[in-house]
Amino acid sequence: MTEIIRVLELYSGIGGMHCALQDSGIKYEVVAAIDVNTTANKIYRHNFKGTYLIENGIEKLTVTQIDRMKIDMILMSPPCQPFTRVGKKLDIDDLRTKSFLHLLDLLPQLTHCPSYILVENVKGFEESQTRDLLIKALQKCQFHLQEYMLTPLQFGIPNSRLRYYMIANRLPVNPNYSWSNTEQLCYSVPSVVQPNLRYKILCDTEKRCYHTDKGVNPDMISMLNSKKEETNSLSQNSDCENMSESKLDECTGCSKNKCEEEDWMFVSHNDGEGESSKTNEDQVLAKRLKTKHSCDTEEEKHSNEDDLKPLCCMCDNENRLMDESQLLRQDDETEVYHGKCLQLQHFLEKQSAEYFKKYKLPDKDLKRFIVMDVVFPCIRKTICFTKRYGHYMEGAGSIIQMSTEAEDVTRACQLKMEAVEKKNNKNWGEKEIDIVRKLQLRYFSPREIANLLCFPETFDFPEDVSTIQKNRVLGNSLNVHVVSVLIRLLTMK
Repeated sequence: MTEIIRVLELYSGIGGMHCALQDSGIKYEVVAAIDVNTTANKIYRHNFKGTYLIENGIEKLTVTQIDRMKIDMILMSPPCQPFTRVGKKLDIDDLRTKSFLHLLDLLPQLTHCPSYILVENVKGFEESQTRDLLIKALQKCQFHLQEYMLTPLQFGIPNSRLRYYMIANRLPVNPNYSWSNTEQLCYSVPSVVQPNLRYKILCDTEKRCYHTDKGVNPDMISMLNSKKEETNSLSQNSDCENMSESKLDECTGCSKNKCEEEDWMFVSHNDGEGESSKTNEDQVLAKRLKTKHSCDTEEEKHSNEDDLKPLCCMCDNENRLMDESQLLRQDDETEVYHGKCLQLQHFLEKQSAEYFKKYKLPDKDLKRFIVMDVVFPCIRKTICFTKRYGHYMEGAGSIIQMSTEAEDVTRACQLKMEAVEKKNNKNWGEKEIDIVRKLQLRYFSPREIANLLCFPETFDFPEDVSTIQKNRVLGNSLNVHVVSVLIRLLTMK
């Protein structure tokens, strides 16, 4: 009979770690969850009514209290503000690290020390003094450990959320996986947990159509082709240092009516002079077969390797609609995973137009169009959603564009390029606002953000929690699926 793992969930938030436990497939019991955020606790209690939730600061925990729980596993996501790139990076001098440092002091004193520990935090934690103290405490307790830097894009999920993870194990380790007490940072998970990657499996089986009887909007393709030289020129502008280096030689056009799998097509360009070539169906299929063959060959080449390797191979950006809004990205992750991610539409709510009116961007926000990360339902990447989503435009999360009318997109692209070059968006009047308004931009709903974070469909919010509150707690949460994979790896016998 499989032993039930007793879990202590620290900094429990809205229950992302708890959902990851459910997704991992292990047998567990959450002995207690601890957090001080009243809104997060309300949501946690709403979804996990049978779990003992302690609404006290972790710095009040004692050795005796933890020993009495007889826990086997600690899951925790300490406050990230002391380590985030946009913060002051006060590290151990930040009062918000006090509770975590207190826990590190308690660990070596425990009579019943847990066998498993998992920590999640932002990129930047790996360079902190707090991280060094964590490693020392774990080594003192004879833990085997491994650190990771992972993004959901690696698992087929179209959301960029690069995070630090550390898993530690005091039990005899899995011989199929080389645990290390060194300070080596890994950027992929081992192949032994691949059977659990259900999003990766979905990506591999997703139907991809490059031609349809409905055809492709020729005006959209013409617009994309004609914009290539302008966009290349724009990318060299000194005001656009953070632009993506995505290839513009391969892109996707959405149909005029709607953006579904059946309605988009791979478009190829010549590399010579930057001029587009007329691509027929045979050329498209030949290009696709060539790409598929090269990927299969590479996978076959490495099929017998036991070392760590990325779950998604280096691939082209054949599935992206390259307009100027895709170039002004604020995160620093590479583009290598996009072609293996699911389309965004799989994570969107299927609701009426009336339902989405409350998420429509007001006119006052449209002047910030030049810093928005605008995506389409057929795109395979969104930027990280933060707790500022809905308050700030730049770097807080992606915006959905529901219109695919070629003329509207063309005019908006031209407007954005002009605004970036002349920095005149503050002088926009009704004429310019109307151009952006026709794109039908809207925010992601909290449910859609939760979907991208891989929270289960059964997870929901109390009726008295506002949209702003939902966005804030979701922005502070984690990707459930990525954590579930690490839990599976951590507990694998």
